[in-house]
Amino acid sequence: GANVHATDPSRGLTSWEWACFTGRSESAFIMQKLMDRPCPEQFCDQYKPEWPKMKELLAKAAEPKSCLQRISECMRAAVSFRSFYGPEEDGVLDHMVKVTTSLSSPFIALSCRTVCPGSPPSVGKRRLAVQEILRKQRAEEIRSQDKDHFSSYEKLFQNSKVMLIPKKKDRRASLQPISLAVSQVNTVATRKSSLLPLHLLRRSSVRPGFVIPKVRISKAPPPTFQPEKARRRSSAKDDPYLQIPKWRYKELKEERKKAEEQEKIKAAEAQKQRQVSPTRCRT
Repeated sequence: GANVHATDPSRGLTSWEWACFTGRSESAFIMQKLMDRPCPEQFCDQYKPEWPKMKELLAKAAEPKSCLQRISECMRAAVSFRSFYGPEEDGVLDHMVKVTTSLSSPFIALSCRTVCPGSPPSVGKRRLAVQEILRKQRAEEIRSQDKDHFSSYEKLFQNSKVMLIPKKKDRRASLQPISLAVSQVNTVATRKSSLLPLHLLRRSSVRPGFVIPKVRISKAPPPTFQPEKARRRSSAKDDPYLQIPKWRYKELKEERKKAEEQEKIKAAEAQKQRQVSPTRCRT
């Protein structure tokens, strides 16, 4: 969908001119071929897998040849060297590629279908998204159905006038009769919005679509109500939150520290007992 003829602001060159300017001859040649044939006709549902040059070649081959022409062809075939030539424009290879890649190809079974076969892709043509194409098709179907529906009703009520009388609460002082055309436009608009599925309606960040709000009603507590304090759960199994993992080497380290502290305490107590025993002996 990019613009092929867009130019840069500094030099004013297009993409093809830039390819030629920088020496990209292959890119320039491919771009020129794309611009010569911007639309692949085999992706359209109106494509017919017939080679247009076939009739001319068959008619040329069926023409009677003179003796000199036969001799010249034999001499040319004997003297000419076999060399590689590129594929001709609109030749057999081009036709084979078109036939095999077309929508109605007899050689390949397609497992999917195009959304818009009447509008094939083209160079410089903006391609819509699949949802946008489906939305347009659905709107056109609804519009055609609404036209048929209203045309039948118009034939029934050709010599009658239609007036919409609102309810008492909706009446206004400036109430005027509404014509049939205005009512038709309103009903068409409401039908379009109601018949379209929710995923095809136009959405945005401000209006994401038809959202049905959920309302929950709860009874107000009395003025003397005091919420209960959340009790701490003793067991870690009942706790819904994640706990800090206890590694085995850390547990061994803590046990070793506790054992060393207990040994120190025992050694200190034994030393105190030794100091107390000689004083008792002296007394």
